Amino acid sequence: MASRGVQSFLNQVFNANYNPGMFQDEAERPKDLIVAPFQFYDRHLASNFALQRVVYLSGIPQTLSASCDIAVNTFLGKGNKFSTAKFFFNMEIPEIEFKDASTVRQYYLTHVGDIAQAFASKLCVHPHIKIWPSIIEFVDHEHSGSFMAESSLSITKDPEGGISLDNGLDGKLSRSTMETLNTLLDRHPRLAMWHIFPMVSPFMKVFQNITTGMEFKWETSRTIGYRILTRTNLPPDGQSLTSRLVRMSTLPKRSSSKTSSQRISITKVGKYVIPSSTIQRARYRPDLKHFLQCAWTQAAIHDTTYMVLHCGRKLHIGLHIAILQDALERMKAGETPGEFPASKSVKRSSDRVEGLERPPSKRRRLSEAPSVPSEVHDSIAKHLAHRKLALVSLDYGVFSSSVPSSFRRIGESCKRYSPTESTDWTKDVYTQKKFNDKEYITLKLLAPLGHGAVGVVHPAQAEVVLSSGAILRENLAVKLAFSEEQQSKLKAEFEIYCRMSRSSDIEGVLDVHGLFYDAESNTMALLMADGGKTLRQREIERTGKFAEQVTTTQGEREAFTRALESIHRADIRHCDIRADNLTIDSNGKVYIIDFDCAEWHSPDSLSAEITRLNDVLEGTYFWLHHY
Repeated sequence: MASRGVQSFLNQVFNANYNPGMFQDEAERPKDLIVAPFQFYDRHLASNFALQRVVYLSGIPQTLSASCDIAVNTFLGKGNKFSTAKFFFNMEIPEIEFKDASTVRQYYLTHVGDIAQAFASKLCVHPHIKIWPSIIEFVDHEHSGSFMAESSLSITKDPEGGISLDNGLDGKLSRSTMETLNTLLDRHPRLAMWHIFPMVSPFMKVFQNITTGMEFKWETSRTIGYRILTRTNLPPDGQSLTSRLVRMSTLPKRSSSKTSSQRISITKVGKYVIPSSTIQRARYRPDLKHFLQCAWTQAAIHDTTYMVLHCGRKLHIGLHIAILQDALERMKAGETPGEFPASKSVKRSSDRVEGLERPPSKRRRLSEAPSVPSEVHDSIAKHLAHRKLALVSLDYGVFSSSVPSSFRRIGESCKRYSPTESTDWTKDVYTQKKFNDKEYITLKLLAPLGHGAVGVVHPAQAEVVLSSGAILRENLAVKLAFSEEQQSKLKAEFEIYCRMSRSSDIEGVLDVHGLFYDAESNTMALLMADGGKTLRQREIERTGKFAEQVTTTQGEREAFTRALESIHRADIRHCDIRADNLTIDSNGKVYIIDFDCAEWHSPDSLSAEITRLNDVLEGTYFWLHHY
């Protein structure tokens, strides 16, 4: 039983609710347009990870409030005390005029999040400490536009990714507690995620209308005639949270069959593939399902518990407590290996797949497709040059596309029969409505190699079907660009590659097989050869840690120098020479990559760039001295 002073303190904290004086300042309303939250990746989540239904649970506020009460009573029942004199948080919920999503996020963090994090930390981690330091923190993430802000909850960490504790906790947490926190940070770097929106009418209406459950139709690409059925495994804790929130008997029963940990994929290919003709509207009208699918995908990627709430401060304290407790339970579940239910997708019958004109005998397991010997794989480039469509799917982590995205060619291949041959595909790219399997490429994207200013680079397994029925396969790379700024840079980089491809003596530049665009997801893709590992990656693997400087052999230094000199003879200046942009493949061949900063006819001295290259190769490079 809490003393009268402590009870008054708890009432002041828990009973605070939203101030009716909070409103949107219409004069400061964001001037940019609301854009669809969908990204390319949101359409490619594995089918058994996809949201299938939304269950309206009116009892969640009571559940979270009870979680808070139980935690407080357990804390007091063990003889712990709240040190109100050490509580320095602002407990008021003041009036405010919001401007955009970022101001809503900052208000939430200041007046709700900080207190909720402090209570969750004290009640769940360090009840014996009088002060109120938090072991969890809000982390802001960049998101384009003013109508959505994204944040996550994480164990407090330092710039290098390790745990960072408040001075008041130094030496006061047990070894087992520190081990638990380290494991949580390692396995669940994002404990939970928030998508936050401004108080403008389109979003207010969207969320105020959530009063019932509904079946959820997960949106995939609208490509017709090509399907991929994949069996993947859910994580060990896949149904633990659901079982606590709702009786499983009220939901349709799922298959209890077992499967191995390996992915098994089967393609269903029609006589023709018909790319999606969907083009995004100039003015987007917010749709709850789109925002749920975007949020659900992020939750699946980062293995987080995601909730959207409109409630008072006590419920948010209960929410933070539930997040920590849930993370601990998921951590324990992950320690026990096991087999889990198979994906529903493998049970779908072929007669439910649109646009399939080819008989069932044409179905094939990806691993059993006929292929040509590896010694003729170098000929795949000439077949890629004249293919006008790329079918792009994802296969890693929680991603396993059921329908590929359709990327139409908008830029020529730089790997032609001769440097002067014209293969300009930029005119009338939407004229052709359907493609047979001799007219498209299939690209399976694996886990990203890296993220940069232009976009995301993935390794890609490419396949082309020849007229003989044989299949050519090659490991390539795909650079994806999403925003208008990224796509502008990618186009400029592609133009640089095209200019270099017309020079007869270029060395150390990757073959670029074309520029492609998917109108449905507004995504641009540059298809190129795989250049191997960067000098930075190789150094990290060699030393086991990040290093500013890299080591190279005399032969490698000479090869990189010849490559850069040949680029300069084409009147191209790279403008971003560093270890991350120098690669070596498995055969020891060197490449200079990433020409998104490159300039043609640059007035700057080319000799200065040779000096920068020498500094990188000789281990004396410092970025501030050059750029």
